[in-house]
Amino acid sequence: MTTNKKYAYRVVQGKTDWVAEITRRATSKKTVVSKSQDGFATEADAKAWGEKELVSFLENLTTRNKRDFEQHLKNKKDKALREKAYQQKKKALASSESDNAEPKTPDQETPH
Repeated sequence: MTTNKKYAYRVVQGKTDWVAEITRRATSKKTVVSKSQDGFATEADAKAWGEKELVSFLENLTTRNKRDFEQHLKNKKDKALREKAYQQKKKALASSESDNAEPKTPDQETPH
């Protein structure tokens, strides 16, 4: 089999043929079939397909994870830039409002 603990393949004999399955360990007690192929005449054919497909499956998974991680980093960077722009705009607006306020002369102040 494989040294990967989460993904593996197994070969099961059906009524008339062999079935190869790529499995994923969801929990310590639950295993989920991620991909399967049936109709193999011999166990050796099913095993060969399982080995080949497991390697391909893991490569695709690794590629997808890298792509998703890159997208995650890009989204995080974009969010930080938006937040920075928002804070600058908020600061500039507060600054312009305080500049527009006319200073009160001593005779306009209300007595205490």
